[in-house]
Amino acid sequence: MLRGLVCSAVVIASCARPPSQAPAPRAPEVDWRPWSEETFAEAARDGKHLLVSVQATWCHWCHVMNERTFGDPRVRAELASGFVAVRVDGDARPDLAERFRDYAWPATALFTPDARLVIALRGYRAPEAFLDVLRDVRAGRAPRETPAAGPPLGQAESLATTRAQLLDLADVAVGGFGTPQKYPYAAPLLVALRGELEGLDAAFVVRTLEGHAALLDPVDGGAYQYSLRGDWRHPHFERIAIVQADVLHAFAAHAWRTRDPRFLAEASRVEAFLAGPFRNDDGTFASSQDADLDAEVHGTEYFAWDADERAAHGTPRIDRAPYADRNGRVIEALVRLHVARLACGVDPGDALALAETAATRLESTHRLDGGGFRHGPADTMAGDDGLVHLADVAWMLRAELAIAEATGEPRWHAYAARTAAFLIEELTHEAGGFAAHTVDPRAVGDLARRRRPLVENAVAARALLRLARTSDDERWAGAADAAMAFDEASIRARGRQVGELALALAERAAPYAIVSVVGPAGDPRTEALHRAALSIRGARLVELGRPGESRYPYPGAPAAYLCNADACSVPVESPEALAGAFDRFFE
Repeated sequence: MLRGLVCSAVVIASCARPPSQAPAPRAPEVDWRPWSEETFAEAARDGKHLLVSVQATWCHWCHVMNERTFGDPRVRAELASGFVAVRVDGDARPDLAERFRDYAWPATALFTPDARLVIALRGYRAPEAFLDVLRDVRAGRAPRETPAAGPPLGQAESLATTRAQLLDLADVAVGGFGTPQKYPYAAPLLVALRGELEGLDAAFVVRTLEGHAALLDPVDGGAYQYSLRGDWRHPHFERIAIVQADVLHAFAAHAWRTRDPRFLAEASRVEAFLAGPFRNDDGTFASSQDADLDAEVHGTEYFAWDADERAAHGTPRIDRAPYADRNGRVIEALVRLHVARLACGVDPGDALALAETAATRLESTHRLDGGGFRHGPADTMAGDDGLVHLADVAWMLRAELAIAEATGEPRWHAYAARTAAFLIEELTHEAGGFAAHTVDPRAVGDLARRRRPLVENAVAARALLRLARTSDDERWAGAADAAMAFDEASIRARGRQVGELALALAERAAPYAIVSVVGPAGDPRTEALHRAALSIRGARLVELGRPGESRYPYPGAPAAYLCNADACSVPVESPEALAGAFDRFFE
């Protein structure tokens, strides 16, 4: 009876409410459209603005914006009346991830009906503020400003600018570069490790690596994405492939350069995560893992559990898409770990085998007939418009060259030459260097202009410079030079991400030697010379050739030749003498 009375009272109260206070009709859910030619044509035909939301499955604030902002009835109503809404996965679309990378995830870009960019928003926006932006865009009150590009700096000036920028961003007290978010980027730290940032000593490098180690999960060793509050103790618990690669690379580079094995144990923990939960059945590596187990169990709670408690509840979702760029980075990092272990005289373990297995698989599933790499396997990339992305090609080229150096197998050199040829033939940008992706004939408005991303160009430049010096082919060197040419504003805009460019410019300017080992396969003396060559500290490139197949003569016993563009040494037959011969080569 009480329940009936209550229900009756509710009905009466609803009927008595004045018409002006009647609840508004519930707005429909956002009608997310695919990124397609038809979607853009619809916006142009209907005169509706475009909203593009670039997100990632592992992104916490993307989930929050989807729930709170895109779930708000007022926002939904505004979008339904004046916008065509598109939502894309930045991991699956490197072209869009690169285009909107400055705005972090979630990135929200608003366009005119003919796809001219009006404004791009960084990160989460609360419903009230977002609603104001939508209304301003529709009313034409959000003009955009596009800064004009300046002339590219010379290489010496670019090198000085990148180094000064990294030095200015260095957090000397805590380690790392930039605040308040502490990302475990490898490239800036490698610049410091080489002694190229005046005032940043070995203690700074160690503090930074200790910070990286603090981001490792205590159970399975995977590295968290970053830390908040200007220290390394408040992690965001997403685990993504590029972070695993960077942390692993940084630990390995320190061990190789200093012969200090203290961080090799941490490197092994990251390797175990990559070889365990993050490895796919075919030997490739996953893309990311969510921070939260589900809507009720957040990362702060889940990652505080021990292994047994986690096993009882399951694991956060892992995106197992084997993207080429992320796999290339992981492969190169694993090879660097293999070489670091050799240099420190410890068991090299399985790192090289893991790298070579993944790379071999990618050659069969991602390699295109023309020589490049698709972002994912053919059966998973139906929505990418057939584009080939610079990030995929450049990082796979780096991976192939790393394996070629570590194994000496000719097939990896052949793969690398084929990849580099595609890079130049299909991705050269009209302004020099490389475009973010191949030409998209269906793109409209501002989206039809191919961008020239600094970071990926620097990644490609370092690979091409290595290829130029080991093959005596000047076209690679010319392409590398063009890929390193940027104006000051572009460099400033990349903040701490200019590390790859700083490394590329320094490698171009530094003296170098190619250590060419010649000897029969399976001969322990050949293998010892090859290990010694890989262990040499300094600007060295290593190649392994067989008698009668190498460009250098075989003197009757395994030997190593030191050469650069101007001169070659006498053959060195002793592994113990090789490092000293390398030092004397530059006297």
